[in-house]
Amino acid sequence: MIEMVTAATLAEYEQFIQTSQKGHFLQSSRWGKVKSSWKWEAVVSRGEDGAIRGSLAVLIRKAPAAPYTLMYAGRGPVCDSHDRKTLEELTQGAAELAEKYRAYSLMMDPDISSDDKEFIEIMKGLGYKHKESGKNFEGVQPNYVFRLDIAGKTEEELMAAFHQKTRYNIRLAGRKGVRVICCDESNTAEMLPHFARIMKETGERDGFITRPESYFADLLRHM
Repeated sequence: MIEMVTAATLAEYEQFIQTSQKGHFLQSSRWGKVKSSWKWEAVVSRGEDGAIRGSLAVLIRKAPAAPYTLMYAGRGPVCDSHDRKTLEELTQGAAELAEKYRAYSLMMDPDISSDDKEFIEIMKGLGYKHKESGKNFEGVQPNYVFRLDIAGKTEEELMAAFHQKTRYNIRLAGRKGVRVICCDESNTAEMLPHFARIMKETGERDGFITRPESYFADLLRHM
């Protein structure tokens, strides 16, 4: 069973996003508030017990000089990646939104392993096209997000697992005076200007899109 998220079910939806293994802040309605130039909508799939088993949030933006819109689902859908029925229902819900807003395209970048062929085949069977891209920022989001499991490992063990060049660069950074500072709620706002400056410098050097400090300040206000 599919349904659109409303004010009455928004709290339930947000709880699902927070507790789901595939949940992501880009699927939260709070992200929709940050992206104020887009309209936020979400659809959920419910199981026989009535509980949410999958969801898909999209940002909708009008195309320039045309009566159509683009829909984008950042890190969606949120569900068991191999549950075809749920994925089919979420696709049906997305199609209803596309008809309502006259969307000509739905783009998504789900959080899945790059070798998850089963998910890719399911989505192709539902009418999606799989776009191959590079490892960096060629798409809306980077095609690959690398995760390093550091649980229970010492600093020496982590360093030993790195490539020799990586170990050299880390030690060189230390000699150059680079420091890593962990931020929490008590000092995030204070450190934001430094983060924005570093991001701008790195983006200009490496050629990727950056965001101004105000962008992240808006994000913090909605967290």
